[in-house]
Formats: sequence, structure tokens, C-alpha cells
Amino acid sequence: MLRTLCTGLIAVWVCWSSLFATETVVKFDGPDAEKQWKFTEKTGSIQNGELVFDGMEGISKGFYLPLEWDDVKLSAKFMVEPGPDNKVLACGFIVRAINASCYYYVHFDRRSAILVRFDETSEWMEITRVAVPNREAGKWYDASLEIHGDTLTVSFDGKKLYDAKDAALKGAGRIGFYASEGVVHVKDIRVEGDSQAATVELKFPPQYFIRIRADASVGGYAAFPDVCRLQDGRLLCVFYAGYGHVALPNAQLPKGGQIVACYSSDEGSTWTVPETIIDTPLDDRDPSVVQLADGRILVAFFTYQRPDGKTTTETGIVESADNGKTWSEPRFLFTNVPVSTPIRILSDGTLLLPLYTFDDDNPGSNSGAVSLSYDHGKTWSDVIIIPNGGQQLDAETDLIELKDGTLYAIQRAWMGVSYSKDKGKAWSVSKHAGFEGHCPYLLRTKDDVILLGTRLPRTNLRISRDECATWSESILVDGVIGAYPSMVERKDGSILIVYYEEGAGSSIRVKKFRVTETGVQWLPFE
Repeated sequence: MLRTLCTGLIAVWVCWSSLFATETVVKFDGPDAEKQWKFTEKTGSIQNGELVFDGMEGISKGFYLPLEWDDVKLSAKFMVEPGPDNKVLACGFIVRAINASCYYYVHFDRRSAILVRFDETSEWMEITRVAVPNREAGKWYDASLEIHGDTLTVSFDGKKLYDAKDAALKGAGRIGFYASEGVVHVKDIRVEGDSQAATVELKFPPQYFIRIRADASVGGYAAFPDVCRLQDGRLLCVFYAGYGHVALPNAQLPKGGQIVACYSSDEGSTWTVPETIIDTPLDDRDPSVVQLADGRILVAFFTYQRPDGKTTTETGIVESADNGKTWSEPRFLFTNVPVSTPIRILSDGTLLLPLYTFDDDNPGSNSGAVSLSYDHGKTWSDVIIIPNGGQQLDAETDLIELKDGTLYAIQRAWMGVSYSKDKGKAWSVSKHAGFEGHCPYLLRTKDDVILLGTRLPRTNLRISRDECATWSESILVDGVIGAYPSMVERKDGSILIVYYEEGAGSSIRVKKFRVTETGVQWLPFE
């Protein structure tokens, strides 16, 4: 038995043999076809009977407005145009879109089919993934995303890839598609399920994070950011730019990863195009930045190489005496004692460079460390070890001066805590902080609240109101796993946090928040 209803734009068939009651075929041949879709910016359109999304400069989305579904199967053909090797060339299928930032989606990139939930806490709450090898750009593929109750099913090129369960998003929502780091074409859209007329306007919620343009045309991957305020009021962000988490020299980048810098004159809402400030013949990484009272800007970083499979690093500093217009050549200080957090300026003017040790030949010996400068960074002391108490500490040390002059240091993974009563010359044996984390970063606000940003389990934040004696429960900043957060206080008293995503095409993200009596309030970008 078959019943057909034609609307000119949509044809609806009732097929009783189907799992779902109705099938909606979305067409683009009517005069009002464009009005049936809502696109982000001007990057989505209908061309020659296809949806076309230009996601090269940012994710391009489109949502089908007239109808919404609860249980639904969204099927279509898609093709991603050929593009640069460092781009993910991804197409996304969206279901249960409550609004433009709350839905389930499957992300088909070059190599994977990744099922994700996008909600008010994060745009990337990964549910599961599977490899999809040999997907070719420029070729059309059939794919589908189906949800029935709390079960989601992903199929690709006529083959079911997996089932997964997630019960977070319930009720009816719209369907849609998107492109990320590629130009995507979508056609032959079929929607199976009992539909209802959508009665609520599809809203694009406030934007709670922005991206800094990722790589200065280096390699498509950005990571390890650090931010500070300059004396002229601008914000300066430095970060790593390469082709992956480690970018050793190759044909694409003959000098490997490099360090770039960009500036914001509007408290972090917009940023200049990144400029290269460090590019040695090796992989240059983990930059951090501070401006001294005399106006000099110091960027600490380290180079990375693995000759004969053994890690070697050199920690160095570059400086600018003209507010970032020009930069010195690197001055190298230490071998195999890396740095990941900024030089800290103590109350007596001492500069303290947080470091950490590692030894490929002596597993378990890793610990935090510091070096001191009493002449504004012209010379530095020998490395001072923070005792690890026999506990392996992958370190990435950061520290803060407490009100009584004590220095508080915290170190990666086991999160070892150590104290110094003599401005960094000697340190107590590290003890467990009570939680785990990577790449810690400490910031004292003008209200004497101390913030701790970390990675693990995702990108997270903790609050101390008692000089680091106790910490709040972990507060989720973002569902992405890159982290290496850094923070700066804005002129209005809110906090800007920068961190990175991780994965192919990783970018630097920026969010802002205000500390409240009960936690934090996330603030939208206008």
C-alpha cells in the first residue's frame, strides 16, 4: 500500500514495510527551496539541486526548517571536493537539532566516522568512532545517521558501521548537514520517520567560544597556547604551529614546527593573523609569554628532536623590546629540561622559570624543576629540582606565589604539589593534590581567587578560595582534549581562557567566564 502527497518541495511516502512510518524526500526544485533551509553566515547555499557548504574557513551548517522528527533516519549522498592534505575534509549529518548548537551528529572525515553529541557544555562530546579507510575526495558516497530512542546507528557506503547508545538528547528536532575544513556537496536527502511541523524558530544560540586562526599557513595544526596582557592593553597569544602534535622537519615543513604570535585589541574577541616569531631548524614547541616591568616581552619554549629514537630538547628564550614588532634570536639555556608554562615574576622581582626533567634511560625519575634569575632574565641559575618523592611526575610545572610569600608548585599527571619558603631555592617533597591532571596553569584574579586550568578528563578548571589549600570539583571548560590552557583577566574582571582542540586540523579556542560564588558563569561572544 502506497500513498503519495506532493507539495512541490517535499514528497512524503507512507511505506508500511519500513521501520519508520514515513519517508520524506527533500527536493530543491521549487521557487522557495532556499527558504526551507537556514545556513550559517553565507557559507551554505543550494546550487544545481544540491546543498553546498564551504567549510574551509570554519564550520558551515545548514538546517531543514519545516519539519522535525524524534526517531528518524537521515540518509543522503555526499561528496567532499579535493583539498589540502592538512585539512580534515569532513561532512556531518545532524539529527535531533533542538537548536543550532544542540544535536547529535556523525562526522565523516578523511579516515573516520565519529559520532558526537553537541550540547550547551561542548560541541564535541564524542560517543564513539570507527575507521573508514580510503574515503576519496571528489567521490560521492551514501551515508546515514539513524536514532531510535537512545540508540544511534551509523552507516556508510551501504554498510552499517556501528550502533551506539546515548540518552542525553530527547524529543523532536530538525535535521541538517555541515562541512568542516572542506567544500561539501549533499544530494538525494531522504528522511524516514514520523514528522511534525516545526513550530519553534530555529535559533542560533550565543557563541561561547571562538577560534584563533589556526596555523599562519604553516601546517594546519595549532596547539599549546599561552596568553598575557601587554602594557599597551593588548592581549598577546603565542602558540605552536605545525602539521601535527609533533612536527619534525620534513618535506612539508623543512624546519619543523614553529612558534607564532597574534594580538587582540578588543579583549580577546578578535585576533590578528598569526606571525612567526620562532623558527629554528628543529621542532619548536610549548611557548609561553610574559612582559617584564621594563617592557621586554619574553617567550620561553623548547626545541624537540629524536635522533636515534632518543628525545633531546633545548630550552630557550626569545625577547622583544618593541612590543612584538621584532624578536631576538633564541638564547638557549638548558638541555633536556623542557618548559611548558610562563616565567613567573615574584614579589621581590625574582624571575622564576618553571621547568621539568626527563630521562629516557631512567624511567620514573621525572620531576618538576625551576631556574631563578635575579637580573631580569639576563642570567639564570642552575636547575633546581623539586623532589618527586619517588613518584613519576611528567611535571609541566606551574607555580604561584601565595599571600604569605610561599611558592606553590603543581606538576602533571599525579598532580604533585610542592612548597618553597625561600623564593624557589629549596622545595618540599611533592605530595598528591588529590586529583589528576595534565599541563596545569595557575592564575590569581584581582579578587584573590586562584584558578587552575588542566587537561583531564577533558579541558577543565578548578577554583581555590583559600590559597590553594583546597580545590573545587572539576568544572568542564570544553569537551575537547587538547587543553594546555592559559588564562588572563579581562578589564571587566571576567577571565579569558585559551586552549587547543587536538587532532587533525586542531585550532586554538578562546572562551570567557566570570567567577561566581558557586562556580563560573560562561559569557557569550557578541
